Amino acid sequence: MSRVINSRNSRVLVEKLERATKLKERLVGLIGRPSLEEGHGLWIDRSGNSIHTCLMKFPIDVLFVNKKGEVKHAAAHVKPWRLIFAPLIMPTDVLELPAGTIDRCETRVGDVLRVEN
Repeated sequence: MSRVINSRNSRVLVEKLERATKLKERLVGLIGRPSLEEGHGLWIDRSGNSIHTCLMKFPIDVLFVNKKGEVKHAAAHVKPWRLIFAPLIMPTDVLELPAGTIDRCETRVGDVLRVEN
């Protein structure tokens, strides 16, 4: 499994990374899961500048990341049944994390994330 590390402070955001690359995987995301365990994360390719948490059962942290891995927008503790819009024009990937991860790992806009296998 891949890990996600913040290059600025070497904090590990994700120990077990899943990737959603196919259309169905990207549309479903975390819907139907009872929770997202600490240390896990879902990287959604080509998510654009918005996501929703409709039909989800738990809050999450959300990072909008460009192709270089730079965090362009962050939303912490997003509750179920919300829409999140990043103030971006360019499409981005999204990293969905357990609520509290952004604060715990001291991640902020401008940080660069790196994925390690």
